[in-house]
Amino acid sequence: MSVFFSILIMLAILSVLTIVHEWGHFIAARIFKVKVTEFAIFMGPKIFSRTSKKTGTVFSLRCLPLGGFCAFEDDNGNTDSPDSLNSQKWWKRAIIFSAGVIMNIVLALVLCIIIIMINGYSTTEIAKVDPMSTAAFVGIEAGDELYSLDGMRTVTYTDEGLASYMIKDRNPAEEIMDSAYTLVYKKADGKKVKYNIKKHAEYEFEALDSGEKKQTLVTYSYTVVKNPDGNSTEYVYKNTPVTINEKDVVCDVQKIVDGKTVYEGQETLDIYLVNTLGNSDFFYEKTFNPFKLIHRGFNEMVSMVKSVYISLYWIITGQVGLNAVSGPIGLTTVVEDVVSTEGVNLGIKALQLVNMAALISANLGVMNFLPFPGLDGCHLLFIVIELLRGGKKIPPEKQGLISMIGLGLLILLAVVIMGADIMRIINGESLI
Repeated sequence: MSVFFSILIMLAILSVLTIVHEWGHFIAARIFKVKVTEFAIFMGPKIFSRTSKKTGTVFSLRCLPLGGFCAFEDDNGNTDSPDSLNSQKWWKRAIIFSAGVIMNIVLALVLCIIIIMINGYSTTEIAKVDPMSTAAFVGIEAGDELYSLDGMRTVTYTDEGLASYMIKDRNPAEEIMDSAYTLVYKKADGKKVKYNIKKHAEYEFEALDSGEKKQTLVTYSYTVVKNPDGNSTEYVYKNTPVTINEKDVVCDVQKIVDGKTVYEGQETLDIYLVNTLGNSDFFYEKTFNPFKLIHRGFNEMVSMVKSVYISLYWIITGQVGLNAVSGPIGLTTVVEDVVSTEGVNLGIKALQLVNMAALISANLGVMNFLPFPGLDGCHLLFIVIELLRGGKKIPPEKQGLISMIGLGLLILLAVVIMGADIMRIINGESLI
């Protein structure tokens, strides 16, 4: 039952986002008095339709609950009609083609504002630094703002998560983990402090009767160079867990500053701080100030848009593979995970789904803006080429052929992604 319900929710989310996108095209077209022959909710055969006496536009409801479309007179071959899209000035066409993307971005902004208004938001300002942590040892303090992580500007917590995702283990050995990254913190006085960090951790594995492996931390260390660009200080923090309890861990600790041991002995650490820098406790705020809500919502929306572009760059450059991409099947599985989670109230689940819708809306807007055949961005590219040719348009039939080829490639890509989702489900792999 939960699977069927999850499918319905996923279809509803995708349909709303698509309809909002097409509504953007429709509104822009009506502003410039461009003929819209039909505005459809959903796809497939018509269930209901009504024709506007004022504009002649057919508003229809169709039977397949997925998406919708906005059809122009050009789609019937009437490209030379005065109120066809093709007959409009270049800047009007550019606005009409951009309107769908703009509406998706605006929707993502509105959803972000709603989420923040109801649930608050996590800042990038440190609320607490445990005095026994590596962070405290190297001089990171409560009130410091995480300015950038591994070169990526961190305006929101979403940025921090995106940057953290690409910090990978550089050691192929299963029992050893090595990583390196940079942190820049902004102090209360506005001064920025940079940290070059190298982390080394060693594990041992024990085979369980279930066939799984139990991982146990043996030792770890951080080598941190503070202000590496001048007047630098090198900190080395070495930790070996001795006794592990449910809440804390007794460890043998060694602290070294510029090659000199400044401390050596046992310390009791919170179990959640072991093997971490110990400074990930950020301030969480809630506000009803409309200006602050809009500002924070805008920042979150920008982070979402940025995450789409960066993820696309990672895929193109091969930094992440196809397993990092999910289609409707993968997204439906994520929805099912949210819906079926026990011990979480309905309101929290709804907010998680709204947040997911905001991210997909931003994704839909960004992807449609790409200059790929069949997408809105390609139509904008046609306009740019037209301007470079002194106003000479690319013939509509050629534009249509290019768009059809692009649509075919997009369908092929969707099938490949769907197949990858299915294989991951069969293999029991995570889709998130």
